[in-house]
Amino acid sequence: MRGRMRILLAAALAAVAAQTLPALPSAVADPTTRPDGCAEVRVITVRGTFEPQFGSLLLTPLGWRIAQESGRHTTVTELEYPASRDPDSAARGTATLTALLNETAAACPDQQLVLLGYSQGASVIGTTLQARTALTAQAVARIDAIALFGNPLFNGAEPYDRGTYEPALSGTRSLPTGALAEYAGRLRDFCHAGDRVCQGGDPAAGFANALTYGHVAYFVNDTRDQAAAFVREQLSR
Repeated sequence: MRGRMRILLAAALAAVAAQTLPALPSAVADPTTRPDGCAEVRVITVRGTFEPQFGSLLLTPLGWRIAQESGRHTTVTELEYPASRDPDSAARGTATLTALLNETAAACPDQQLVLLGYSQGASVIGTTLQARTALTAQAVARIDAIALFGNPLFNGAEPYDRGTYEPALSGTRSLPTGALAEYAGRLRDFCHAGDRVCQGGDPAAGFANALTYGHVAYFVNDTRDQAAAFVREQLSR
């Protein structure tokens, strides 16, 4: 099954790469130009299973787009974690993200934080936020916007859900209703109707007809635009 999923995902990503994706801006304002060395905004991306450490086809362009549109000193950080099928992959991602958020909030107390997660990366973010006691109050307060895509923890009953999902269906490991209520106003959880990861069932089946209905539909549909608009609004508050 693991080999089959790798092949299916590789084929889907290759097809996506052939589509027209947002171009990366040539540059983003350098945070080191500020006296304290802190960017005004930090975008943290957490990639999905089997995606490369640097250069997620969904999150990297979206992160740089947000940076460009913010008009502020912004840095984009791609969280380093395995993003593999190994049992401890998500746990390692959660530990790394928790430490990064706490350290960033302490070092740059005025910095606005944006979290972007896809697939396993979305579950890493959700698990991190759910473990409220692991994050400092300062870190929680600095998170201004969260956008998740194809989230295994998706709960179809939440007010922050967006997409073509069926409300009666939830993810393969859905969180209890209200688990992320503290972040409801700062969160958008995007789920496509044909995505078996956020709508239950066999995740491998979600790669069928991937560009239109599957787990990688977010790479080409308008959820990227919706997420960018949401983050832009959150950062302007």
